[in-house]
Amino acid sequence: MIQRLVTFVAILITSLISAQKKTLTHADYDLWKNITDVKISDKGKLIVSTIETNTKRGDGYVEIYNTQNKTKFKYPNGYDTSISFNENYVIFKKRPNYQLTRKEKKEEVKKENRTKDALFIYDVKNNTIYDSILRVKKYKIPKKQEGWLVIENFKKEKKEEKGKKKTLSEQKTDSIDKNAPMAFKQNYALVYNLKTKQKDTIHQIKDFVLPEKAKTFYYTLKNKKDKQKDIGVYEYNLASGVKIAIDTTKYIYDKLAVYKDGNQFAYLSAVDSTAIDSLKYELYYYKNKKLQKLVNTPDKNLRENWELSKDQTPFFADNGDRLYFYSKPKAVYSKDTTLLKDEIPQVDVWNWQDKLIQPEQKSKLEKLNKKAFVSYYNTVSNQYVHIQDSTIEDLSFDRKKEQQFILGSVAAPYEIERSWDYPWAKDFYAIDTYTGHKHLILKNKGLKPVLSPDGQYALYYDMKEKHWFSVHLSTVKKVNLTKNLDIAFYDEDDDHPSLPSPYGFGGFDSKGNALIYDKFDIWRVSLSGKEKPINLTQNGRKNNVEYRTKMLDPEQKNKATYCNKELLIISFDKVTKISGVYTLRKGKLIEKIRPSEFRINSYQKAKNAEVYSYRKQNFTTFPDLYVTTNTFQNSDRITAINPHQKDFKWGTAELFSWKTYDGKKLEGIIYKPEDFDPSRQYPLITYFYEKRSDSYRNYHIPKPSASIVNPSYLVSNDYIMFIPDIVYDEGKPGASAYNCIVSGVEALGELGYIDRDNIGIQGQSWGGYQVAYLVTVTNKFKAAMAGAPVSNMTSAYGGIRWKSGLSRAFQYERTQSRLGKNLWDGFDLYIENSPLFGIPKIETPLLMMHNDNDGAVPYYQGIEMFMGMRRLQKPVWLLVYNEEAHNLKKVKNKQDLSIRMMQFFDYYLKGEPAPVWMTKGVPRVQKGKDLGYGLENTRSSSTMPSPNE
Repeated sequence: MIQRLVTFVAILITSLISAQKKTLTHADYDLWKNITDVKISDKGKLIVSTIETNTKRGDGYVEIYNTQNKTKFKYPNGYDTSISFNENYVIFKKRPNYQLTRKEKKEEVKKENRTKDALFIYDVKNNTIYDSILRVKKYKIPKKQEGWLVIENFKKEKKEEKGKKKTLSEQKTDSIDKNAPMAFKQNYALVYNLKTKQKDTIHQIKDFVLPEKAKTFYYTLKNKKDKQKDIGVYEYNLASGVKIAIDTTKYIYDKLAVYKDGNQFAYLSAVDSTAIDSLKYELYYYKNKKLQKLVNTPDKNLRENWELSKDQTPFFADNGDRLYFYSKPKAVYSKDTTLLKDEIPQVDVWNWQDKLIQPEQKSKLEKLNKKAFVSYYNTVSNQYVHIQDSTIEDLSFDRKKEQQFILGSVAAPYEIERSWDYPWAKDFYAIDTYTGHKHLILKNKGLKPVLSPDGQYALYYDMKEKHWFSVHLSTVKKVNLTKNLDIAFYDEDDDHPSLPSPYGFGGFDSKGNALIYDKFDIWRVSLSGKEKPINLTQNGRKNNVEYRTKMLDPEQKNKATYCNKELLIISFDKVTKISGVYTLRKGKLIEKIRPSEFRINSYQKAKNAEVYSYRKQNFTTFPDLYVTTNTFQNSDRITAINPHQKDFKWGTAELFSWKTYDGKKLEGIIYKPEDFDPSRQYPLITYFYEKRSDSYRNYHIPKPSASIVNPSYLVSNDYIMFIPDIVYDEGKPGASAYNCIVSGVEALGELGYIDRDNIGIQGQSWGGYQVAYLVTVTNKFKAAMAGAPVSNMTSAYGGIRWKSGLSRAFQYERTQSRLGKNLWDGFDLYIENSPLFGIPKIETPLLMMHNDNDGAVPYYQGIEMFMGMRRLQKPVWLLVYNEEAHNLKKVKNKQDLSIRMMQFFDYYLKGEPAPVWMTKGVPRVQKGKDLGYGLENTRSSSTMPSPNE
């Protein structure tokens, strides 16, 4: 009795507090902001965060945090941030206020006349804005030198008073302008001195490139009209302000490249031509005030019948001894030049022996046209080496190192099979960069090898052998590194009808050993195979905890991160879903952040200091930014992005487990309103996609929907949301979904607080397919929403993923659709798993979204389902967003979907009035004028089935 009273009082207090809070509406999305960029200075003194309105329909700010004195500086609408090398300045651009930009668009102000970004310079020492410059297009600062930057400004505006035209002298507002008329005609650059605020103007700017650390930079100038000859390419001396013309004789100058110390410079240029597309480019190299032509047109330094590529920028090796550039075979066409343009037939010719089918060629057309191959010029020996021939499709190498061997890959022998097979195979070659010679090291492998730090080995996982191997690049000797370990390094839970992928690679340690993962632990393996593999974390499998390393250095992406010379390790508890941070000290895990009720992610590290940032979240806690400066002994939260959340009704998340009809134990997530009362019965919406229970600790920002329901919105509006995990049996994706989802919903219903008469279901893409399937085999759901569903697997099998141009067949035979057979060998499976053929059994009202520019699931799949249900007079609605992708991209359309989806569910699950778009539709003549959101006053006006029927 006392316990019941205590429970009642607790519920009453919670309800009273919650009653004082606001319910989330679709109008509230613009309140939420997000952290879109974080930069840490190399020495760790400054952390600069860019915060933006999540919907982009509002203003954000930049926030600068000083880790030494813990001061903050905030400035509205800042973005595109940079930190000077010595941490004395922060440079950023500032957008115009959102409402101003919106007003200018509303008034149809031309884009070039709208308010432009400004550039601001923040003085760290004095914690204040130091200077600002208006109408900025872009800027660049040297990476390893402080004191100056180069800014490109939009041309100046000509503003005239009504009835009076101002003179140029009156229009001139910038005291540094020595030639005002030119600044009004074209964009110009400012060379800005951070110490003195002095500016030097470079008119008619085209492009500029800055070295990491130098007393010079390089730039090009252009004439106003695009088809006019470029003015020239120049060197700028920062000490004297002198501008030196390197060359002014060519038609065009492009693709500037500079060595990090500024002493070497390269670019492409072309002489005059009657047509831009027939320009022949040459490669120039500039050093010690001397200009040298490295590649002529034609040139003996290229392969026979090859030409320099104009589409890629050359680059220097880190030691400066190599200038890499790109060339390609000359294209030869058999073209009838006597034909007019309108006499040439427009036809795509599909050939069954094509390596890439026509849609994939179309999708990759720009890439295929620009495809080029790497060579280099040795700046010391003056030799040319061609390291990539036309058979090598991709290279893998570290630009920071001069390695003897690099890796090249070839997919051509397996391209046709890619349409139906997976994983996609390639052959891999070791290429000797000293000679350009190559030799085969791996054949028909599904995963890309990784070069070792010393350049002697490649590490790879063999999906067929299910083991990790190393291969010596000189001798091609292969060593199985895990053959003596009785442990699986492949995904033990993978249920796709293809070879399972490995758990992953954790980088190379400080001694060059490889770190690899099993399901729980981290293993260290020697690439020579001479040392026994060692389980570094040891207790992961025993405690059901997943341990992983981090690779936080963007310049050494395959190097595991160390914290104070101890390997940094992240933990994730597979039971409680909580995160922790550890280091490895003398073989033992040392706790740095104790696992608690949060998920920790988004780690970053200062390049030259033990300063780390990370984000911490759970369902009720926005992932704000934290920083630690003492190797995780303690941390400070340095942002508070969404304090207004406290004013809104929120909810709670909890894990839920049950057994499927065939006895499998599964997990799911239940989201409940914060004033949850177990004696009430709540409407339920079930959403799902593969396995999502590991996301239990995730925060869900209230936002317009790209395709799915939002947990935060639902619980604030007194829904309960359920996300069950799904496991699949090969050939039975539909039946597997029923086995997992419906059993979970029924188990949840046994808890007593679910209104079993008001249960909805929603899914997108693969989830959308399963929604469409489920309503053909059960009437448990009162309303269903399916985004981009496959309705007919027989036609979808032969369809195209239009964004990539890929055949969809491999999805059914080898990946997500999990049928495991082709259409002819498994015809019955394709029929029984297709919702289209079960339409006569549907009794659940169905809302669909399928957009006419869907690049993943063909748009006609939604139409087939709609037309079938319409023919049999089943209640169905189809939302088609024009020129929209698989998931919505435009905020206006996301907002619209959120409104319509919740109006649909509110009508069926809460008994609220139906909107006009559901009862009467939106005729074409009303499109864009009347959205049909208005609610019907009475149900008698509705021709739909009643939500109570």
